[in-house]
Amino acid sequence: MKVVNMLSIVALFAALNAGSLQAATETDAKDSEADRVVSETSMAITSQNDYIKGIMEKTTHIQAERLAEIIAEKGQANDIMFLDIRPRSEFAEKEGVPGVELNIPRNFLEVEAYEKLPELDAPIIIISSKGIRGGLAAHTLTDMGYTNVRNLLGGLEAWEKLTAE
Repeated sequence: MKVVNMLSIVALFAALNAGSLQAATETDAKDSEADRVVSETSMAITSQNDYIKGIMEKTTHIQAERLAEIIAEKGQANDIMFLDIRPRSEFAEKEGVPGVELNIPRNFLEVEAYEKLPELDAPIIIISSKGIRGGLAAHTLTDMGYTNVRNLLGGLEAWEKLTAE
């Protein structure tokens, strides 16, 4: 029965995204995540993924409102490391949280973190597009020995919604 349910979910996802298959293939050659759009359907499927749900439940998150308060209180909060984990092309092309300059793409995190984030106990706020990759990155950094990592809940999507109000 569990296999049938999983197949149904996969079939639904495939049917909903059938029109974007060609676009995804073209994007893969340049940057596999640069132009990726996570639809509400994808979010629902992701939320059913027990592995990701478990990681997100263990992750410490920060809401966009609180991040805005921190930035307003301390300028760019010199003691806090802001880490944008979007792909380099997306980071260069699409504005994120103003003033955030450190970019380590999620797929390079394990390789570059110790060099670019040398203090394991420094406060780190991770920024991603939707917050899912950010949660996974926060989990990875915690496993690597970092002790004060938070993920921007909802990622840049939540930040943009807040700043548009």
